[in-house]
Amino acid sequence: MIILRKRSPFYKKFGVILGVAVICIALARLTSTFTGGIFFNELLAPVQGGIMKTWHRASNSFEYIGHARKISAENDDLREQVRELTWDNNRLQECVKENQRLLDLLDFKKRYAQQYTLLGARVISRAPNTLSGMIVIDRGTQDGVRKDMVAVSNTGLVGQVIAVGPRTAEVLLILDREGAAGAIIQDTRTPGVVEGTSEGPGLLRMVSLPYDAHLQVGELVVTSGMGGIFPPGLPIGEITKIEGGGLNKYAVIEPFVDFDRLEELFLITEVHKVPEK
Repeated sequence: MIILRKRSPFYKKFGVILGVAVICIALARLTSTFTGGIFFNELLAPVQGGIMKTWHRASNSFEYIGHARKISAENDDLREQVRELTWDNNRLQECVKENQRLLDLLDFKKRYAQQYTLLGARVISRAPNTLSGMIVIDRGTQDGVRKDMVAVSNTGLVGQVIAVGPRTAEVLLILDREGAAGAIIQDTRTPGVVEGTSEGPGLLRMVSLPYDAHLQVGELVVTSGMGGIFPPGLPIGEITKIEGGGLNKYAVIEPFVDFDRLEELFLITEVHKVPEK
């Protein structure tokens, strides 16, 4: 049984062009060798002209096929170059952003060098449930990390270490209700406690305020040092809203730290006693 295979359109076109080319060559040779005087030359002129036009068309078709293949190969090369350049550009952008973050952290470390000894760390994991307020860093007991060490970023308070392994440690964020910190309004020195809240993702609230506390939107909140874990003066956030009244009054605070984009931080390994000026 003979199976007939359907030829592709390219081979069909190629066969037609090849056949036309053979006919054109044969006719060209025939007409070029035939000499019959002016009368026959005039008679054969249209035929010769048609043959030459057909030949040029066939030649152009062959040239087009060659150019098409060359262009296709060049397009493939260009696409590969675009992919490589895109990857290189993405890597460069990541390097630029990382360098900027590290420069900010270095500046923070220099500014607080007299007050704290700081150990840099990277966030390597975070809890899938944002309400749990837990991250894992790449520092552990081998690096001198201990439980209850305070974690900060170049923008403010992050949380505290609650569990330590040889090479990693778990940090409880201040976003968590269990990660509350003693706080104070920087200008008025009004005390309170900052804790996680359900007011909105990434927000805090300041509770346990005095009955006669006068709060204003835009006031800055820092750690008070009460409780013995968080040293005083660490930036926490800014008051964005005031709710309730009397003993039930509380302030909604937007933290300075962007916890969703937190990638590097510092652990305060030692607090220095700086003489007051």
